[in-house]
Amino acid sequence: MQVFSERTDKPHAYLFGEYTNQLSFDPIELALSEDGQTWQSIFDDASLNNVYLTDFDWLSPVIADTYRTAGTRDGQQLANSRLDQRDLVLQFIGYCRDRVDQKLVLQALSNFLIRRHNYWITFDNGGGRMYHVREKSIAAEYHGEKMMTITVTLNNFTGVAQSIVPSINISDMPNIGLGLPTDAVNYVFNTSEFDVNNIGELPVDPLVQGDYLNITLTGTGSPTIVNTTTSDSITCTKPLTTGDTFNLIGVNPQINGQAAGINTDNGIIRLASGNNHFKITGCQDLNCTVSFYFKYLN
Repeated sequence: MQVFSERTDKPHAYLFGEYTNQLSFDPIELALSEDGQTWQSIFDDASLNNVYLTDFDWLSPVIADTYRTAGTRDGQQLANSRLDQRDLVLQFIGYCRDRVDQKLVLQALSNFLIRRHNYWITFDNGGGRMYHVREKSIAAEYHGEKMMTITVTLNNFTGVAQSIVPSINISDMPNIGLGLPTDAVNYVFNTSEFDVNNIGELPVDPLVQGDYLNITLTGTGSPTIVNTTTSDSITCTKPLTTGDTFNLIGVNPQINGQAAGINTDNGIIRLASGNNHFKITGCQDLNCTVSFYFKYLN
């Protein structure tokens, strides 16, 4: 997956002998995507050649608690707790020719960041993570006619970050900052027992959180998939034959791409943070792939 610009002349702090490069800092490259697959880098937008991202805040988790009263009992009881939406604040600097150019710069940045739909945003120094956001505000401060600073506030309405690529593609992207162990991790298996390492800071819960989790299994027989770490399981009651594929996409089971809820015991699979031990029974010649995104607090 190509996320950031392929330019060989990306903006950077001036080096010895670069007399025409006046930048005194390395700008942060950001990229946007509406589907998490196709990305557009700010470095590839010609109208923003003189606009640079200088900083963005590392988000702190926002906890939203709900309390309830219990008769005449003093105080309140904690009913539930969740991660709430939060602001992602970006700081830009723009170098302009005159007042008119300043207005055009603000317009170009607004066009780049304001979308009709929610979108994903990521940063080249953001640790391989992306945030699901909507824009909230764009405010400019003018410093004479030649320079301006722009503060952009985005709403990370999901309250969490996640890896840019799913587990099965983790080797395709730089993963510094994702928390990968020094040992190799694998998410494609051909044995009846294996470990799935969720290196994210948060569990993966397709039922409550609607998280993406795609378990793909081929083999023969009526497989039962068990995550012994969470005690979750699902059984495919329809025997699979050679060439059949069983998928559990979130909470929706499929056989050969067709809905197959009637052919299961309506079980679910979740992943705890850290190591998850899986055991598959009732199936021979199996091959199993576990694809999901790693989730992080910030």
